[in-house]
Amino acid sequence: MYMYKPNEFESAGSLQNFSMDVLLRDGSVLRMRALQQSDREPLIALLNRCSPETIRYRFLRMITSLPDSLVDKLVEVDGRNHVALVVTQGEGPDEKILAVGRYFAEEERPQVAEVSFMIEDAMQRRGLGTILLDTLADIARSHNITRFSADVLADNRQMLSVFRKAGYGLSSNIS
Repeated sequence: MYMYKPNEFESAGSLQNFSMDVLLRDGSVLRMRALQQSDREPLIALLNRCSPETIRYRFLRMITSLPDSLVDKLVEVDGRNHVALVVTQGEGPDEKILAVGRYFAEEERPQVAEVSFMIEDAMQRRGLGTILLDTLADIARSHNITRFSADVLADNRQMLSVFRKAGYGLSSNIS
C-alpha cells in the first residue's frame, strides 16, 4: 500500500491538487483525493447510500438528509485547519465518492483536531478507515497538529478498532 508522505504535500504546494491511488486489503485500487467544492452532490449521494447505522455513527444521531448549511460546512475546507479527503471509484462523470475522512483543528487548541469518517456500507472492513486516518495524520503533522480527538459511539466497534490498531489512546465519557 502506498502512503502519503508530508514532504510530498509540501512540494506539491497545495492540498487542492492532492491525489493518489490506494491499494485496499482485497487488492482493489481506488483513488484518494482532496475534497472539492464541486463534491456537494456526490457527498449527498454518499449519504443516501449509507445505512441508518452508518449515518448515526458519523453524525452521532439519526439524520435523513443533510441541510444545505451542513453541506456548506462540509465542503468548505481550507487545506490546513479543515482538511477532507475522499476515496473515489471511477472517473469524470462516473466518479463516485465511497468514503470521506476529515479533520477540523480546534480553535482553542490548534494543535488538536477532531477527526471523523464516513464509509459507504459496502466498502467497510476493507481498510479505508485506516488509510484515511494515516493520511490525515501525515497531513496534520505537516500543519503542526499533534493530536486527534474523535467522538465515537460506544457501539461503533469498527471505528474504535481502527483507532486502537493505529495506536491511538482511547478514553470514554458517558453523557
